[in-house]
Amino acid sequence: MRIPKALLLLSGWLLCLPAIAGAQTREAPAHVEPHVRAYLAAVNEGEAAALAFRNDHVAEAFAADVPERPFLGYFATQRRVTGGVELVEWRSAGDDAVDLLLTDRIYGARHGLHLGFDPAAENRIAVFEPGPEPEWAVRNGPGLSAPDVGARTLDLLRRGCAAGVFSGAVLVARGDEVLSTGACGEANRRYGVPNTARTRFNLGSMNKMFTAVAVMQLVEAGRVRLDDPLSLYADESWLPAAISGKITVRHLLTHTSGLGNFLSETFENSSRLRFREVEDFKSLIAESSLAFEPGTGFRYSNSGMLLLGHVIEAASGDSYFDYVREHIFEPAGMSDTDSWPMDEPQPDLAIGYAWAPDGPFGWRENTFEHVFRGTPAGGGYSTVGDLHRFARALETDTLISAGSRSWLWTDQPPNDYGGGFMIRVSSAGRIVGHDGVFPGISSRLDIYIDKDYVVVVLGNQDAASAGLGSAIRGLIAETR
Repeated sequence: MRIPKALLLLSGWLLCLPAIAGAQTREAPAHVEPHVRAYLAAVNEGEAAALAFRNDHVAEAFAADVPERPFLGYFATQRRVTGGVELVEWRSAGDDAVDLLLTDRIYGARHGLHLGFDPAAENRIAVFEPGPEPEWAVRNGPGLSAPDVGARTLDLLRRGCAAGVFSGAVLVARGDEVLSTGACGEANRRYGVPNTARTRFNLGSMNKMFTAVAVMQLVEAGRVRLDDPLSLYADESWLPAAISGKITVRHLLTHTSGLGNFLSETFENSSRLRFREVEDFKSLIAESSLAFEPGTGFRYSNSGMLLLGHVIEAASGDSYFDYVREHIFEPAGMSDTDSWPMDEPQPDLAIGYAWAPDGPFGWRENTFEHVFRGTPAGGGYSTVGDLHRFARALETDTLISAGSRSWLWTDQPPNDYGGGFMIRVSSAGRIVGHDGVFPGISSRLDIYIDKDYVVVVLGNQDAASAGLGSAIRGLIAETR
């Protein structure tokens, strides 16, 4: 089972069941229907149904991958952010798999879900992969205009705000033209400060895009090569040469190094004040081991991206923060973007709020959970406008060449990831960008390569951006 780290917005699904109005019925293998009913109940009905789904409908190896508490928490989040789920259509994906097209009840957004069944385990679910609306989900009708997309985006924003599942800001643009911007919720709930389009939100992992672009600038300048070993830049105070000598810059960019996550238990139990500069994380990186030989697998790695920050420092002679400010933010016109330390009284910074259903307020501030300062792997701040400017700077070759951009935006199969950019393929065409997810942080940049749209959704509460972003993706899929 692969449940996404980001608590992506799922929709429920149901096959061939007359009780689901509007679902296209197709003949399904007999073993599929009960699993589908159980999954739908797990999303829609509560903890008991989610526990029954885990115990009775998934393969033993599947359940072993995710402990019971986060498993149940995942489905509780889906209930909260979808408002309920339904099936639109399904298609067979072979003898032991199905692909489903799903909708949620808050936004009416459409999503995909791939299920695989294990014949050796009573045909229980062994593969569970949520994703964007499938490519085969063709839209009929006259299509939407760009102004339609802008107007309907604001309607979707109002729905999410009214349901309490969105707090943040959104921007939709086509090319340089901003079609709509909007915001709702509060940047600071202690003092009743509202979110606006100028609010600076924490980006989570979206900083990885800046790091990747900086590396490619240095590649173009001849200061770094993609196949350089990490040991050329990082001595044994970072990692033993036996490890760093196997890892290349290419591996770090594509998450194929075998390294893991420096945000470890050691970090959790340490004062955040210890970690101000890139080199301050050295002791956390030194704990690393390889999950596989570099280049032989895919493992999303915060440690790998942090090490790229060190590569940038070693190759440029500048601090990571100075380099990206001078070579990315300033040329792109991103005056409201940086990795400010949390003890600086910067204006317009949103506080993040993590869902706490058992607490007195239903939410808790994330101030003591995230990093003291943004890193090459994530945690900086930006606005919806600045991220649109970043996207346009990439598309117009302002920051890197078209060839470098193409390399960063090419999937490294079967990873759905290029170099510092996530790659999605949906009914709206090819999408590149990145998500940012952490307690109280839910953000995303989607660059629609085939449609020439840019969508930025920045949220300051758990699971805020995925549902709204998916709903907007559905609008763009309907454009002329």
